[in-house]
Amino acid sequence: MTVPTFLVAGAARAGTTALVEGLRLHPDVFVTQPKEPHYFAFHGLDVACTGPGDDRWFNRVVVSDRERYLALFDDAGTASARGDGSVTTLYHADKAVPEILRVNPSMRVVIILREPVERAFSSFTYLRLRGVETEVDFRRALDLEAKRRADGWHHMWHYSAMSLYADDLRTIVDGLGRSQVKVWFYDELTSNFQRVLDEVVAFIGLPAFHGRTRTVPRVNVSGTAKSDVVQSMIAWATRTELARSALKRVIPFSVRERARSLAVRTEAVPAIDMHELTDRFADDMCEVAQLVPGPHPEWLRRFVRRPTEH
Repeated sequence: MTVPTFLVAGAARAGTTALVEGLRLHPDVFVTQPKEPHYFAFHGLDVACTGPGDDRWFNRVVVSDRERYLALFDDAGTASARGDGSVTTLYHADKAVPEILRVNPSMRVVIILREPVERAFSSFTYLRLRGVETEVDFRRALDLEAKRRADGWHHMWHYSAMSLYADDLRTIVDGLGRSQVKVWFYDELTSNFQRVLDEVVAFIGLPAFHGRTRTVPRVNVSGTAKSDVVQSMIAWATRTELARSALKRVIPFSVRERARSLAVRTEAVPAIDMHELTDRFADDMCEVAQLVPGPHPEWLRRFVRRPTEH
């Protein structure tokens, strides 16, 4: 049976979908549909997350049975690099690593990290845009996070927890070895997408290719809808499975994402939130800096300098 050879493991809201869509252009790469079967995080479990919309667009997508998961690669043909793009692989590294070793001990794991407050805020605006996050204040949503997690809401609602990378990153590196795990940063992806794509292609064992995409594809955008009408349409499509399925059948992914990106205005983290929330991630980011060889982006260097400034 065909097995995966690489995983784009996370972090969520850090450009993993854009990277996967770039990889799909390579003739020797196969990525599963769905892009995120979440197998390694939830293998052997009966997944029943309880947050708003979780049953529609999370529980039904998870593939927790090994045979069903490996069957996703039946259409890989002669592709020598085969993988999926589940961000829960990083977030649930303690459960994922033993199963990765059982499925393919030579697996290559690609990780992209983003400034933690920005990542959390992007997740918040992504869910708000889809009409499932009803809180309009970011910090109020953060205050609700512990209760939501306890109530079984799925990973996208874990705004702060998913921005704490160090323990999960260490688990993957220790479990698989440094040669099989490589980290990039969201900043690199957005500033030089082609270079990162070429480096990832080389890391997963393939020669460079010429189906070039020189700028990062805008996919799974977050932010604020440019009009109330657009917001209502996005929220309706999120709630209505038949509508989503029909749109996916008749409109290509790239066209859907282009239309959505034109209808959404990017929203930055409010300055006061960025300033006041940074401390909660400082210790974790210092550990990340020790785990990931440099050069580091400015935001990570800032975290490393921060403890000495008090």
